[in-house]
Amino acid sequence: MMRQLISLIFLFIVSAASAVPPNILLIMVDDMGYSDLGCYGGEVRTPTLDALAAGGVRLARFYNCAQCCPSRASLMSGLYPHQAGVGDMNEQGAANELWRRIGSAAYLGFKKEGVVTLPEALREAGYQTFMVGKWHLGQDEACWPGQRGFERHFALIGGACEQFTGFRSWQKKGPITKFVHNGQKVEKLPPDFYTTDSFTDHTLRFIEESDSAQPWFGYLAFTAPHWPLQAHESDVAKYAETYRAGPDAIRQRRFERLKQIGFIPESARLPQLDAEITDEAWNAKKERNEQWMRNYAAMIDRVDQNLTRIVETLRQRGQFDNTLILFLSDNGSDEVRGPLWGQVCNTPFRKFKVWVHDGGIASPFIAHWPAGIPASQRGKIVTGPAHIMDVFPTCLAAAKHPRTFAGHAVQPLEGTSLLPALRGELPTLPMDRPLFWERMGNEAMRLGHWKLVRGYGPASANGGIATTGPRTGAWELYDTSTDPGETHDLAANQPERVKIMQSQFEAWAQRIGVVPREQIVRAMKKGEE
Repeated sequence: MMRQLISLIFLFIVSAASAVPPNILLIMVDDMGYSDLGCYGGEVRTPTLDALAAGGVRLARFYNCAQCCPSRASLMSGLYPHQAGVGDMNEQGAANELWRRIGSAAYLGFKKEGVVTLPEALREAGYQTFMVGKWHLGQDEACWPGQRGFERHFALIGGACEQFTGFRSWQKKGPITKFVHNGQKVEKLPPDFYTTDSFTDHTLRFIEESDSAQPWFGYLAFTAPHWPLQAHESDVAKYAETYRAGPDAIRQRRFERLKQIGFIPESARLPQLDAEITDEAWNAKKERNEQWMRNYAAMIDRVDQNLTRIVETLRQRGQFDNTLILFLSDNGSDEVRGPLWGQVCNTPFRKFKVWVHDGGIASPFIAHWPAGIPASQRGKIVTGPAHIMDVFPTCLAAAKHPRTFAGHAVQPLEGTSLLPALRGELPTLPMDRPLFWERMGNEAMRLGHWKLVRGYGPASANGGIATTGPRTGAWELYDTSTDPGETHDLAANQPERVKIMQSQFEAWAQRIGVVPREQIVRAMKKGEE
């Protein structure tokens, strides 16, 4: 009887707490692979994220938009990136000559009209809003975070910088790239600047300065582990021996862990590198690539250390239980460390960032919210496909926002709330919703467990994309329930299914404004004449 009474009291406390709109902390890392975290089968030391996963929910198949700008546009809009104006990596907006020539609003930069951003929507629901880290949704001041719904911000406006200096990453010298603090350009960074640490410092400051009588929404976008691969020496030293076994052995270990955890079936097979990837690319700069892999791991390790600081602050403020923490990556890992190490990070999937095979679009996803996710769900893995555009309606549902936007004529959201599945109200995420991707001519759709996908062209010698010549990639078809690594193409065996799914893809592409890559390539060539 006493045990039942205690359970009822606990349920009452949780119910009362969850009736209060939660704080929401959305954390995104950059270019991190699916299996890098400990709780996703990796060897990188991530105790804080592992603890959040054990106390929350992980998604087995969470998808992004394959690259930086499109994923961020989808995250902030609840739409496919083309609908938000970010069909390609256009930071200049209408000032970009190529996209002005193309003339499609789907490629002219993050839309200022007709798109309500997530912070704008949450401000209507009474939320305080702040953003820290990588913005990458437009260089023009009208596109900065302060103009798109964030009351406070410390933002790297572009896509990357030197981790310790803030210099533009392709220059390796001054001046610093464009940082903006609450609307003002930052002229000088502190001498102890390091992106991950400094972004966390600002996040903690914004949390501590928040009015405790109102909920807040924070968006923390780390640049780690994006290139350049620079880390604290003390963190790198932890991994001095970790990768000596080589990429094949590390990938096999991850693969077995993923099976043990339950992310992939026993029938899964590891994909091989594409035939176009040369032996020279496999073996090139072996020692350098191994060192870069250590740096890469150290950068993820440092992210986890800084999340420890955030969790401790939330606990001290009494806000941890009623803060919805969401963690994800903007795309799969790249091949900067060589194609073998890139494939390790994307285990068990095929290909890399920018491709729309699952190696480019699958991300870890962790949701933690003690007051809103039942104890019976803690540590569970939710199956079924989800998409980065679902984060927007998930946050609205948690905030109890009515999904109406006063004074705005806006597109309806394409995403759907993940909360019912996170709470265990659904046994799995819906399987009957088609999902689509287009990234620089690489195209895909998923319906149920079937995946239709094609690259624009063959991989380059090091696994990179080919997007400027003629289209040569053919449609491939995979049954992801048994073959998540996309190793056995069934297109020739099921031509009718391919035809139906291709027709669905083409209807979607026309609806959201995809310009065929062939047309874009022709326009690029005209600009060179």
